[in-house]
Amino acid sequence: MNRYLLIAIAACAVAILFGWQHIRAQGVALDAATARNTTLEAAAESRRNTQRLLADLDTEHTKALTDAQAQNSALRARVGTGNQRLSVAATCPAVRATTGTASVDHAETRADIDPAAAERIVAISNDGDDAIRALSALQDYVSRVCLGGSTQKGR
Repeated sequence: MNRYLLIAIAACAVAILFGWQHIRAQGVALDAATARNTTLEAAAESRRNTQRLLADLDTEHTKALTDAQAQNSALRARVGTGNQRLSVAATCPAVRATTGTASVDHAETRADIDPAAAERIVAISNDGDDAIRALSALQDYVSRVCLGGSTQKGR
């Protein structure tokens, strides 16, 4: 009987040993899965933050662009109709030489620009402003999204 008892105890010990090794292997697999899950959750959170940041940047720059385009269109319309005039500083030596003592030497002489030419000048300057806004938006994107920093407006 002792012999059978020893065989049973040995069989139980072998079963416990193999079971314990199996449980340890499952624990290692569980740890690896938990670490992978944590990594995936962090990546998903980072992606959500980036998407939120991109949406905020898009909203911010789209609003600035829309506002600027409205102002530019209004300026072009006023200049095109002649309601607002553009002028440049001008000096006319021949005119100054013939003016009498009543003229003021330090007064600036201005010459109006033709409304059609003024409208083209405004359009050109608006294109430049649009390019600056696009560059600013790109710099914000690179700074905030690609480099992971945050910038303040009004640089």
